[in-house]
Amino acid sequence: MRLRSRSTRSLRAAGAHLGSPARPATIETVTHDNGLVGLLEEQVVELRAALEEAAEAICRTDAAGRLISVNRAFSEMFGYSAPEILGRSWEEVIAPEDRALVRADREAGIRAKLERQAVGLRRDGTSFAMHLVMVPLFSRHDRRDQEVAQGHYFYVRDLTERRRTEEQLIFAGRMAAVGTLAAGVAHEINNPLAYIVANIDFTRRELSIAVPGAAARPGGAAAPGLPAGLSDNLAEILEALDEARQGAERVRNIVRDLKVFGRGNEEARGPVVLRRVLDSSINIAWSEIRHRARLVKDYGEEPLIDGNESRLGQVFLNLLLNAAQAIGEGEADRNEIRVSTRTDRAGRAVVEVRDSGLGIPPEILARIFDPFFTTKPEGVGTGLGLWICKGILGGLGGEISVESELGRGSTFRVTLPAAAVDEPSERAERAPAEAQRRAERVLIIDDEPMILGALRRALGAEYRVTCLSDGREALARFAAGERYDVILCDLMMPDTTGMDLHAAIDRLAPGQGQRMIFVTGGAFTPRAREFLERVPNPRIEKPVDFQNLRVLMKKLID
Repeated sequence: MRLRSRSTRSLRAAGAHLGSPARPATIETVTHDNGLVGLLEEQVVELRAALEEAAEAICRTDAAGRLISVNRAFSEMFGYSAPEILGRSWEEVIAPEDRALVRADREAGIRAKLERQAVGLRRDGTSFAMHLVMVPLFSRHDRRDQEVAQGHYFYVRDLTERRRTEEQLIFAGRMAAVGTLAAGVAHEINNPLAYIVANIDFTRRELSIAVPGAAARPGGAAAPGLPAGLSDNLAEILEALDEARQGAERVRNIVRDLKVFGRGNEEARGPVVLRRVLDSSINIAWSEIRHRARLVKDYGEEPLIDGNESRLGQVFLNLLLNAAQAIGEGEADRNEIRVSTRTDRAGRAVVEVRDSGLGIPPEILARIFDPFFTTKPEGVGTGLGLWICKGILGGLGGEISVESELGRGSTFRVTLPAAAVDEPSERAERAPAEAQRRAERVLIIDDEPMILGALRRALGAEYRVTCLSDGREALARFAAGERYDVILCDLMMPDTTGMDLHAAIDRLAPGQGQRMIFVTGGAFTPRAREFLERVPNPRIEKPVDFQNLRVLMKKLID
């Protein structure tokens, strides 16, 4: 009887809430109604559990805008426990600058849900971007039978991570564009730089041959056989050419460093000389380093590693910038950044970047490789640099670790497995004498007339040189039966590229394609990079290092 009485009251309460009349019930009806009530109660419990455990922050307000329920995600997002926030106005979790907008939305949203992006306000006073959905709750008025809003449900999503991801995608897109631009700019700079360097070298050499000893004037003495005034002028000219050559070399190194970071094919791998990548990274980071610390290079013996220069350059550049930024500006005399290389007992290459900066607190040392974790001020760091470094090195089979002490600096250690190839030995080669090489025929194909002139002047005393600026004319000569011992061909030309010429020459004159040396100012297109990876032909970069070029030519001729 007691059970029946409780069940009947529950049923009547449920019936009254749903607007249905209460009626007497038999024993059988009470049993059935007990099941209905139990089902309703079970669904309510499940709904409450679902709302409580939802990943999205959810709260409910009454008609006056007071918070009457919040779920766990809401408390975690805003930093309030339920007892702290319940009964207070919803405006307390909205940043002051957005309260009027959300208030207007809430007042307008009586008939349908509304969405907007707004700035949320946490208990600790910090703000964050959020996506807000407001859903009105209705009940039917007893007298006028009209629907009126009795409150709202607020669904809140934190946009912080999404905004970070969007910013990183934008940043990645910009960096990709910068990389493409850098490769293209490097190509355009290398073309004029090639004939500047070649003509400077040619002029210096010819003057030195024509006037032996003109550059050396011990005690101010004139060159043998020349008046003092003329000797002085020639020496001054040679000195000016030397300075011009040094300036061109600096430009050449800058372009080379840009090309390391501008290569788009980041999946290509091959033997890499670490110290060369380190030097490029140091040159790029130098403006950050020079005002903060002395730089010490302590390069020991390290093996070639199997990797990608561009991606490794990204790793070392990030480590160097971090080291510099750990040191205050204007303290270069008292601080040091040391870059060292060595081989460990397992035969692996080890690179260390050590700074004498602030150091890293022990409590955060284990988190520095986590994504989006940064101790730098907003706008200075993204918190992705070390995480990306770890990913790049992991993909190459390498590792990165850190040791740090507050007030004494940090050491980042990169370990990479050695490549499975032997390091090529360097061979000192002398330029062939004129009498030995005048018989060999060399064809030079380049769309830049001044590069043709520079190469002709540099090689004309040693080889029988033919210069062509049109690839179609070169093909006509091969079709007519002409053959050459060496073919120097520009890779990127507007009408007929070096890639097209290679295929056509192989068809017209089998074996001649193997005698091609590609001269490139930068392979900045996917097709060019794929081509250079596929064909075994030697290649040399602009501006041309003529000592290396002569070595390559001698190998083809011999």
